[in-house]
Amino acid sequence: MNPCKKNCSCDRCKPCLQSTIKAIDSCQVQPVPLPAYGNFFLAQFVTLNANQPMPWNGTGRTAGGITLNPDTVTIEVAQAGDYYIDYYVLVLFELGTSPDAILGVFVDGNEVNPIQTRYAADSSELDRELCIPISGGTIISIPAGGTVQLRNVNVLPLSTCDGPALAASINLIKLN
Repeated sequence: MNPCKKNCSCDRCKPCLQSTIKAIDSCQVQPVPLPAYGNFFLAQFVTLNANQPMPWNGTGRTAGGITLNPDTVTIEVAQAGDYYIDYYVLVLFELGTSPDAILGVFVDGNEVNPIQTRYAADSSELDRELCIPISGGTIISIPAGGTVQLRNVNVLPLSTCDGPALAASINLIKLN
């Protein structure tokens, strides 16, 4: 057996010094994963009833087929994979309203494990108006063509603050 010349490798199986290369390890060509990410936000006051999804009125950077549906509450994900999702909501606690707010992540209409994706804020100061942030993050698997929503999972309404800061935002980043 003759040694092979330079530039003769598994991905270029061709004759080498009058003989054919036989790969010891099988060649595996793996596609380079395409980046996929999306940033959506809300810059106004809204009130969400029980199980109502958060509307998004702005879109930041997106790539890889992550888009906002015309319904403004559903995010579509073209590529299957594991995604890091983080969200932020500035919740308004007014005099005489519920002392707690709870949010959850839904994929294809079903809530992702609540222990993994539910985050809440609680205000025991019922004598004044407050804006309290809720932020959460998780890694979940989303199928190709899957949909994502952030919903009020409390039985009582939730309102966002209206002011100089964003009322809410959500980011999806594909990990694989």
